[in-house]
Amino acid sequence: MRLSKITVSGANEFTDAQNLLSLCEKYPFSEIGIQVSGDKAYFGSARYWWIWALCSLASRQAQIALHLNKDWAEKFCDGKIPSEVQNLLHNFPIIKTIQLNFKIGREKTPDLDTLLDTMKRCYSRHFILSYNESNKDFIHQLYQTGFKFDCLFDDSFGEGIAPAKRLAPIFPDIYQGYAGGLSPDNIVEELNKIRQVIPSDGEFFIDAEGKLKGEDGHLSLEKCKQFLERATEWAYRDSVFNP
Repeated sequence: MRLSKITVSGANEFTDAQNLLSLCEKYPFSEIGIQVSGDKAYFGSARYWWIWALCSLASRQAQIALHLNKDWAEKFCDGKIPSEVQNLLHNFPIIKTIQLNFKIGREKTPDLDTLLDTMKRCYSRHFILSYNESNKDFIHQLYQTGFKFDCLFDDSFGEGIAPAKRLAPIFPDIYQGYAGGLSPDNIVEELNKIRQVIPSDGEFFIDAEGKLKGEDGHLSLEKCKQFLERATEWAYRDSVFNP
């Protein structure tokens, strides 16, 4: 069993880009997740230029993910890659992952063929899609196509609620991760829950955001440091992390 990636999400224009990168350099399996949408990261916005600055400062070893929300997630599923996203992907290969944060019922059900075509046009990036009660039937249909994607278990879908029990992996041959209520205070307990359901030869990732925020409502680098440290200590202590 191997914990192979820890994503700290929610970095934005209120986050010191250089200090964030310096922190993540200490944990080469860490990933920076950035929330983007049409009202937050349009051309000329503070967030768009902050992402540009972050990527310009980052080393080749950095791992950065764009999390597409709201209108951008829906537009992407309709086959229209936002021009801002296209520009960032074209200029910065270190943006290795795109997470599509659509929820069926809140957003309309994507057309499977259209979504597949759009993902294939994204410069060979990895994709993460949420597996939950609203999305699971569609995710199974996508899996049946043979297209490889990463699967994120998050029943609370961004609400930051930790489940009483973590779900066992659904698919035998794709990379699967866990989110929902993860924090510096409970990460060891939650990793122990995950360990109970992961096969001995399995590999997984974790993603936290809401409980990494400070009193100002923005990402706290101190909380990120605690989260990364405690997750890493757990991994080494239990002999499940292999760099």
